[in-house]
Amino acid sequence: MNKLILFCAVLIFAACGNAGNTEIIEVKNDAGVVVEKYTRDKTDYAKEGLYQAFDSQGKLIEEANYVNDTLHGQRTVYFSNGKPEAVENYEKGLFEGEWNGYTKEGGLDMQGNYVNNEMVGVWKRFYPDGQVKEEVTFADNNENGPFVEYYADGNLKAEGNYLNGDFEHGELKLYNEHGELERRMDCVKGRCSTVWRSEKLIKEEAAAEEGGE
Repeated sequence: MNKLILFCAVLIFAACGNAGNTEIIEVKNDAGVVVEKYTRDKTDYAKEGLYQAFDSQGKLIEEANYVNDTLHGQRTVYFSNGKPEAVENYEKGLFEGEWNGYTKEGGLDMQGNYVNNEMVGVWKRFYPDGQVKEEVTFADNNENGPFVEYYADGNLKAEGNYLNGDFEHGELKLYNEHGELERRMDCVKGRCSTVWRSEKLIKEEAAAEEGGE
């Protein structure tokens, strides 16, 4: 039995078993495993309320809310181990509000906000232990503005500005693992040249050159 026949069989069952204007639909694969489950309006077939998708073994891989066949509210995508991979928010089909991405182990990996389907404000990435790894300012749905990078212990690693993507523009400062400023660079749309080095870095680079001879 193919997928379409299974779909129709379930549809007839759902229509008989539900009163009112909505019906529950279950779509099964060739093995008889439910791969989609949702409620829809009987008149225009628009999805309404909870929507769920499953893999071929029946594990939940997506859960979302629909209003008039359009994503509205929270949507969660899951890893194969059952932990959330991403938690998104929608308003009438567009990204709106907080967005969170996670690791397979359950830790927060990335966090930011959308306004009217655009990434805006400061987005953050994290180390596995929860320490902030990077903070990047977004505008016009792209990296635009200040960014800061950190070492795993929280010390500064780099700071500067991005322009229309991950292209450094303007002054870029680089720090060693102790949080000490060791290099200043001048950047134009991702192309950077050194304009200053710390005395410590100069000595270290000279020693490295001598050792390589």
